[in-house]
Amino acid sequence: MLRAVLFDVGNTLILASPRFWLLPFLQERGLRPLQDPRPAALAAFRFYEEHHLEARDLERALGLWREFHRRLFLGMGLEAHAEALSQELVENWKNPRFWPVTPGAEATLRALRKRGYLLAVVSNWDATLPEILEVVGLRAYFQHLAVSALSGVAKPDPRLFQEALAALGVAPEEAVHVGDAEADLLGARAAGVRPLLFDPLGENPRALHRLEGVLDYLA
Repeated sequence: MLRAVLFDVGNTLILASPRFWLLPFLQERGLRPLQDPRPAALAAFRFYEEHHLEARDLERALGLWREFHRRLFLGMGLEAHAEALSQELVENWKNPRFWPVTPGAEATLRALRKRGYLLAVVSNWDATLPEILEVVGLRAYFQHLAVSALSGVAKPDPRLFQEALAALGVAPEEAVHVGDAEADLLGARAAGVRPLLFDPLGENPRALHRLEGVLDYLA
């Protein structure tokens, strides 16, 4: 019997792709990428993944985001604006507009809680995540947040999942995990948790494309 649902955050509960938050930010300032933003985004996110475990407090986390944004802008050919824009984003890191919630996320979490499911986050993120979930209105739905930088291990390491399971008091076979990346699939399976692949862009035919699909799966 399933009793718990675990959720990734980036591109699961929050839309991390720059198209959803960065490009509108640039357009408001009369700017646009001078180079294809996709390679820049891939490189910036790779840098973040390599260093996020070091961001165990807010000071280091905000320094990481500043460098992430700077690399992103440089990769887009916006050298003249990179420092100022990066600083502006870091100073406004609690603004929910820069953390767009995936459509259907709150309704899905609310419905799961109403059905009696226990909920936890299992995310590769830095020390800012608890406050980010607070400002976007999702924090209260979760009984536990397993955040890699705060726990010292990152997906696909199964220990991050095991932390969440222990906090909820459920066995691995009593939980499913919803996430968008290979690390979600590998980590969940290694922990004995059933993974549900999610794709907010609707490009992967093997994945759920709407978070409400989690409710249908559990019905």
